[in-house]
Amino acid sequence: MNGTAADDDEFRVVGVRRVPPNPGVMKAIGLHHSLESAVADLVDNGVDAKASIVLIRFVLKSGRVDRVMVVDDGHGMGEQEIDDAMQLGRPKEAREALGHFGVGLKSASFSQAASLTVLSRRRSGAAQGRRMMREGRGAGFECEVLDPAAVESMLDQPWPGFSTKRGTMILWDGLRTFPESSDPAVTTAYVERKQSDLRHHLGLIFHRLLKGGRVRIALDVFDADEVESGFVFFVDPIDPFAYTRTGAAGFPKTMTAQFRETSVPMHCHIWPGGSDSHYFKLAGSSTEQLQGFYIYRNDRLLSAGGWGGVTVETRARKLARACIDIEDHLGGFTMTMEKAGVRMVADLVRAIESAYSQDGTTFAEYLGAAENVFKQANKRVRKRTPVLPPGKGLAPRVKKALARELEFVSGEEPVDIRWQTLSHWGFVEVDRNNRVLLLNARYREAVLLGKTAGANDAPLIKTLLFLLYEDIFRGMAFGAKDKDNVALWDEILTAAADAEYRRFHGE
Repeated sequence: MNGTAADDDEFRVVGVRRVPPNPGVMKAIGLHHSLESAVADLVDNGVDAKASIVLIRFVLKSGRVDRVMVVDDGHGMGEQEIDDAMQLGRPKEAREALGHFGVGLKSASFSQAASLTVLSRRRSGAAQGRRMMREGRGAGFECEVLDPAAVESMLDQPWPGFSTKRGTMILWDGLRTFPESSDPAVTTAYVERKQSDLRHHLGLIFHRLLKGGRVRIALDVFDADEVESGFVFFVDPIDPFAYTRTGAAGFPKTMTAQFRETSVPMHCHIWPGGSDSHYFKLAGSSTEQLQGFYIYRNDRLLSAGGWGGVTVETRARKLARACIDIEDHLGGFTMTMEKAGVRMVADLVRAIESAYSQDGTTFAEYLGAAENVFKQANKRVRKRTPVLPPGKGLAPRVKKALARELEFVSGEEPVDIRWQTLSHWGFVEVDRNNRVLLLNARYREAVLLGKTAGANDAPLIKTLLFLLYEDIFRGMAFGAKDKDNVALWDEILTAAADAEYRRFHGE
């Protein structure tokens, strides 16, 4: 013996003792969850239960968020199933399940709340209710069994557009991550922001399932003091590959990585240069961080972007995105418990480096093609004619797009666009002296289709008019050709505006 390793027979076993985890471990799980990732984990359970709809509800009481509810109309759970669901670390056995480790419900819930309540019922059989605490009374690995009659009553309340004759309800109480302010304005702002964040996050994570109609995801707010719910928002799919035209001829291509005894297909895409699509930007994230692999399991997005050690992220590769479905290749990937990231094993990284498509294109050539599209797009931008800067009346997002795509003439005053009741029925009036493009307010309601007016309303119409009229404001001279163009455009645009006016008023 050299003291560095134990032989099998070095020690004689004289007994075995069971060493259960300390209940305090409940405080540690889920530390890396955000509200968005935690709710996504609960939506996973609804999808696994074949729900047609999952509702995320914020319950307000005395001006504060008192509870979060996640309700689905899936197949529900019986007594044994709900006990299994409350067990920490019980892996899901179904291959098609979105859950993997068996800790999602607990880690997601206790990352946000002190109390987790699960109510469920199948189409037949008694309703089941369980409650578990993060700390204090009943904390650790104890699970309270709830009165079936009270569970039935809770499940029987009306839901917007669906029924819970069967299904599951998850309640988070003792919320830990929500504002404590008693000012209702603080709560309202927070809830509105979180609803927006959730719609973007869930729209991306579940975009395949939403687009395929396999599930709908809804959000609303319920005022417990007034006993009424607000407007229901539905989550729209946000597909990171939803470009209308490819950035490079011949793409997307399917490349194959030979990994151990299997082939791992990768669908390699190149976005067009200079895209302003929200499918490219993905809710305002840096587009440079969004290049790389999009990894899915059972059509659920696990990882959005990053090259996983295969190559490095560079600005010139920001248009390259490749998707991989891993359900048949789980041996090549390791997932975090929060499903917030995926790592590739070393053998798979090397296999991807050597991947190629059926026409012989290598992975390195794919990256080179994406870099070339990016360079060519930048060249096209530099050759464009500078324009006057946009001023008031155009939405900030439009101004950012114009600034990104076009060079502004330096030292020039901006061109404003605003509605004003004109003395005639023409649609557009050019005020060159004040650099204002006036739109006739007589047509405003028809153009907006009766929607609320605002300083930056009608962004599409205003942007098109800015691009059409912008050069009319340049220079001191207003020549015959400019005057003829303005008269021509006004004649045609007024006819179009009049048609909108008559259609809106039913004439």
